[in-house]
Amino acid sequence: MFVAALDLGTTGCRTYIFDLAGSIIASDYQEWESYYPSPSWVEQNANSWWESIKKTTEGAIKKSGIDKSEIVSLSVTNQRETIVPVDKEGNPLHNALVWQDRRTTDQVDYIKKKIGIDKIYRTTGLTIDPYFSATKILWFKDEKPEIYQKAHKFLLVSDFIIYKLTGKFYTDYSNASRTMLFDIKKLKYSEDIASELELDLDKMPETIESGVEIGEINSDEILFDKKTLVVSGAGDQQSAALGVGVVTPGNVKLTTGTGSFMLAFLEKPNFDPKQRVLCSCHAIPGKWVQEASIFTTGAFLRWFRDELGTEECRLASEQNQDPYEIITEEAEQSPIGANMLLAIPHLVGAGAPHWNPYARGIIYGLSLGHKRRDITRAILEGVAFEVKKNIEVFSELGIEPKELKLTGGGSRSNFWNQIYSDVLGMICVRNVIEEATSLGAAILAATGAGLFSDVVSAADSICKVDKKWNPNIDHQNTYNEIYSLSKELYSILSEKNFYKNYIDITQNKNSD
Repeated sequence: MFVAALDLGTTGCRTYIFDLAGSIIASDYQEWESYYPSPSWVEQNANSWWESIKKTTEGAIKKSGIDKSEIVSLSVTNQRETIVPVDKEGNPLHNALVWQDRRTTDQVDYIKKKIGIDKIYRTTGLTIDPYFSATKILWFKDEKPEIYQKAHKFLLVSDFIIYKLTGKFYTDYSNASRTMLFDIKKLKYSEDIASELELDLDKMPETIESGVEIGEINSDEILFDKKTLVVSGAGDQQSAALGVGVVTPGNVKLTTGTGSFMLAFLEKPNFDPKQRVLCSCHAIPGKWVQEASIFTTGAFLRWFRDELGTEECRLASEQNQDPYEIITEEAEQSPIGANMLLAIPHLVGAGAPHWNPYARGIIYGLSLGHKRRDITRAILEGVAFEVKKNIEVFSELGIEPKELKLTGGGSRSNFWNQIYSDVLGMICVRNVIEEATSLGAAILAATGAGLFSDVVSAADSICKVDKKWNPNIDHQNTYNEIYSLSKELYSILSEKNFYKNYIDITQNKNSD
């Protein structure tokens, strides 16, 4: 028997087929396009998600050599917060607004005045930020009222795929808890918040726990056998936490892909008095996670690859290597501190712990003698500094990780993992199965089909450590000094209101 995980990320999707020991039998990948109507707006065509998942499913099943009837169940995991309005037949009425999209700053200001940050945080566990789905739904209501009125449902990525597979409109608690419309203590949509925002909750899908059977497949468009059970999945970060073994107190993971997301296990909701980090529902029923989101970490490295890394891409092509391997190998040739360069990875605004939608990326200290490798090392170190800020907040809230579990594409770099360990002064580990997000979805799929008794015991038996990195004390001491300067640089610009003033001035110039 086998299970499938459909993993729809920010830049593309993968279909994985797992056996019950957690080994990957086959997988297939397909990228899709994002659209940028303006520099801080990010959209995707929801139909491309479905077309891509159909292709990767066919590819994975054919590569596996198994009969499709042997796939007992599947689960979907997804980029969260991204929202698309659909009609009664599930047809998109507009491009999806992606989680990175920052167009909703007016809606953010309105929600702050209308409801207030405290009520939103105490109810949903979230701060008020363009990141979250409610601001995007409100944007449709304000700016595209005809689409809002026509919309039968506003769906997250997994909700859209679940509808395509089953014809049913469902979302799970972990995803719903990222909409800014969900009461994480009562585990239902907040009628108070929706009423104050004049949003119709009938336009939202029904909520259920992760790991629950939804039904069999009723689509003729995809290669899965129609007897395959569709089981409710989880948002990508909660799924990754499950897939790396964050199932008991003291466990913390960091997933780095487009962004970096740090999650700690919680037995009950835990709220930060200063509202710097968030609280959401876990993929494990009846459990929660403390979460810190850093928006553009791997994306910062990708920006370097696409805009400045022509030479590294050429070498990678000649040597049949991943360009990121070349880029990080080159970064290793730059000394600690990146030859006195500092990078702050706020390319679409700052997430935790700052929550500043006006912040932008910085490379500070450039001189004529700097090389590309210095820039890439500064990016790697700058991301680690952002993680350290959030580890310090977790510590204030009583979360004391003994080690940090690293997952995602960023964890493939041993050099980057060592930087994390040195900056944090903490043991960092990587599991045998890197694809923790998909593994978490596979665990949910198997448990929902009755193949495991519960998700925690399944994770305990499957999640095994492959490699550890221990901190270099000398490097740690040096990084502590650089880290202080990085924090000071951000603080100076923020306290002087530089970020917002700069955007206001340049936007006005552009509109002229």
